[in-house]
Amino acid sequence: MWIWPSNPSAIPTSSRWSHDPESKRQVFASNAAILTRIDHVAIGVADLASGIAAYRRIGFELDGLGVARNDGDHLQLVPAPREGLQSIALASDDLAADSAAVRARHGIAFITLTAQNNAQEASRHPNGVQRIERVYIAVRDVAAAAGHYARVLGVPAPKMERGTVINADMAIFQLGPTALGLAQPAAPGVCADALERRGPGPFQILYRTRSMDAAAKWMSEHGLPPPARGIRNTGEQAMLVMPEHACGVVIGFVGPA
Repeated sequence: MWIWPSNPSAIPTSSRWSHDPESKRQVFASNAAILTRIDHVAIGVADLASGIAAYRRIGFELDGLGVARNDGDHLQLVPAPREGLQSIALASDDLAADSAAVRARHGIAFITLTAQNNAQEASRHPNGVQRIERVYIAVRDVAAAAGHYARVLGVPAPKMERGTVINADMAIFQLGPTALGLAQPAAPGVCADALERRGPGPFQILYRTRSMDAAAKWMSEHGLPPPARGIRNTGEQAMLVMPEHACGVVIGFVGPA
């Protein structure tokens, strides 16, 4: 799946670009805030009812369509022949211009664009989730992938850092309060497992929660094993629900105890 407007009918007729190709490149490269945040993620499930039950055990409040709404973003379960994280939708403040720009740069796999929407009321998740913090994408060469993402998104390539929970070298593209993380395995761990199991692509959603302990307690009470715990390179505690309990996706949590 390549970067593309998720709702073509919502594309406005106006555009921020001039008709000069060089001007387009300069304007796009100078504006790093046109993609404002991660709007939603789509998770493929073999059976929608079973997927909803699995995510409710993790502590998400989902409606009957498999949607869990957070503060400014949402999760969508979708029936699919292969389980796992299918796509990441980025919100744009000018869908026509941004779609044209990324198409001209040959796109990014697994990424879609959608118009920036007014925030809808968030669900009250038992696991305390407030919003998406990051979505991680496994890659074989993080430096090369970061260069490609930077060119397509029109932003500077971020500096490399070591992810101490997922054991990976990372390039983090900050998009408002959310971020895309490119991750190349540096040691055994969930990133290496995902790359071996599924190949390059998105594999983990990291959520910010009001209470890690409350989330862990809910999961324990609903039959899940204790999440794996680690310490991020920021010094924060994090915990991970493994893909066998989350329809092929690693679900991470970070926040206060």
